[in-house]
Amino acid sequence: MKRLPRSKPHYAWVLIGLSVLLYLGGGSITQAFGVVVLPLQDEMGWSQSSITLAYAISSIVSAALSPLIGMATDRYGGRPVLFVGVACFFIGTIITASASEVWHLWISYGIFLGITQSSLNVALITTATYWFREKLGVGVGLLQFAQGIGPAGTTILIGVLLATYDWRIAFWSLGIGCGTAMGIIVFFFRSKPSDMGMEPYGGARRTVDTKPFSQEILRIRDQVRAASIQSTSAFWRLILVHYFGCMSHAIVIVYIIPIAVLSGVGPLAAAGVLSTLALVSAITRFLTPVLADHFEPRGTMAVMYVLQGLPVLMLFWTNDTWTFYLFAVVFGIGYGGEGSAFPIINRRYYGEGSLGRAFGWQLSGAMLGMATGGWIGGVLFGFFGDYSMTITLSVAASLVGAVIIMSMDRTDRILILDWENKLPEEARSAPVAGN
Repeated sequence: MKRLPRSKPHYAWVLIGLSVLLYLGGGSITQAFGVVVLPLQDEMGWSQSSITLAYAISSIVSAALSPLIGMATDRYGGRPVLFVGVACFFIGTIITASASEVWHLWISYGIFLGITQSSLNVALITTATYWFREKLGVGVGLLQFAQGIGPAGTTILIGVLLATYDWRIAFWSLGIGCGTAMGIIVFFFRSKPSDMGMEPYGGARRTVDTKPFSQEILRIRDQVRAASIQSTSAFWRLILVHYFGCMSHAIVIVYIIPIAVLSGVGPLAAAGVLSTLALVSAITRFLTPVLADHFEPRGTMAVMYVLQGLPVLMLFWTNDTWTFYLFAVVFGIGYGGEGSAFPIINRRYYGEGSLGRAFGWQLSGAMLGMATGGWIGGVLFGFFGDYSMTITLSVAASLVGAVIIMSMDRTDRILILDWENKLPEEARSAPVAGN
């Protein structure tokens, strides 16, 4: 009996696999920052507010650069951007391992790892939207799943290294081992299907070719389309939504270990709390974009914002190890879904095409939120002597984000259908003659 030849998996799925490996290899290192706060405080004598300022700087750097990185991704592709991000990862971890003053941490973790964070987050999500015409929710869900697993693995790894050796060896290991692995992975990465002479996954649906454009015309088209996107109220509200959502969970990510230790939980068990919420979040990071792709994304996102915010109230009465782990499980559900539907709602609002600039601006809002939440918790603790106001702020930020989401346009129509009317005649799409 003659065997039918097996069809190869579309390279879109290979690209998702490579992206997952990048997150697992160290692309989520900033999300594991909470595990090093107390060791640095104990060994170096630095205050919590001065240590967490590095996290805030990292977020601010990401916020400032994300729109530019989005533009670079649209123009040059994700691969060059990722190489820059990996190089900064290596430099940042090595300088962190060698730090002797707190300002060294501000440079290494704040600047270099901030560049890594925005480079990977913008380039990987943007590239995924180029590779999928169908099943975008599944592709993005797998990426977001990796964003949950990545911090969990990094937190456990650093926690074990800290328990066995110290924080310097932890960062030397991450820099050399993970940095090398990430560089090899990016070598096999491809920015767009056209780089391999391919169509996106699900591309067989397209029956009409469009005329080819020069690089100059393509640049004009991207600029006009980006300006049209930025003229919609949804564009600015999505930035604001990302700000409040990330401010809310940044407080938990950075301060859950200090809060747990203050309640009598051991340092390694407290690190496990952070890993647990990251692992649980991986489930909803995958499910949320899949659900948003099939249902109304606004409602899906709003539910996840509420599920992220309300469980933080548990921290007012959580005081032993098992209750902290229970909190991690409950909080992780909403935390995982908070930001994972953004690519889906962008596709619904703005259709196919370059979205790097839009994602860059939205990530800018997210990183400003991370900076606010990651730093203000230490300030409020220093002022009030406990984390009560910090917890309250986290709850309020998520609920405000949910309200803004439901105030946005419905997602049953593209908001910029007429954007090509703003182009010169020679830059507009048209069927190739004879089709």
